Amino acid sequence: MHELSIAMALIDQVQRIARRESAARVVTVRIRVGCLSGVDAEALGFCFPLAARGSLAESARLEIDAEPMQWYCIGCRRLFSGPLLAGGGCPACGSPDHHPAGGSDLTLESLEVA
Repeated sequence: MHELSIAMALIDQVQRIARRESAARVVTVRIRVGCLSGVDAEALGFCFPLAARGSLAESARLEIDAEPMQWYCIGCRRLFSGPLLAGGGCPACGSPDHHPAGGSDLTLESLEVA
């Protein structure tokens, strides 16, 4: 389960930021998980308290925002999210010429500290 190593790396990053801000503790950690990131958000949520044990984030709440798949349409030069039309076309112009443009990130969005 690579989510434990991801949770541990997240806690390391959270600790560095919290110490830099002279925080006594971390209240909330908000992350964004892309649908193509390869991260199981539920498993990460399970691992987070284990990784946070003994840290400034030990009692922190983890909030996970899901990032949908994004596409770039070559036909109309627009970004769009979500499913393609039946047959794989762009929902704006129907063009089948598009490529992935997002949804693969795992990002620390914000921290609430005390």
